[in-house]
Amino acid sequence: MNELLTDYLILGLATVGVAFMLISALGILRLPDIFTRMHAAGKAATLGVSCLLLTAGIFFGKLGGISEFWRMVALIALFFVTAPVATTTMARAAYRTTKPEDFQLVVDEMGEDADGK
Repeated sequence: MNELLTDYLILGLATVGVAFMLISALGILRLPDIFTRMHAAGKAATLGVSCLLLTAGIFFGKLGGISEFWRMVALIALFFVTAPVATTTMARAAYRTTKPEDFQLVVDEMGEDADGK
């Protein structure tokens, strides 16, 4: 019974991970500007990759390599630390290289200088 429950957990996590990756891919294709596309890629892909890594950890942990599970947990933690930094850096670069008239922003918080101009 425990083996069957583990298999269903693996199947469920893999399905959720693939669904989040699909939502992320559709968001990148369908959303109007770079900032909303990066939001889709940053949020949905992070959850999708995390579910897929957890799936791999449980699957290979089930085969007898419990260290594989903890390796995947460490990769998930690393991904959660580095993904927001990378997304923020890309957003700042896109903001600085895009013409202001191309923005579809309602509030432009980065539009003012440090002097308030």
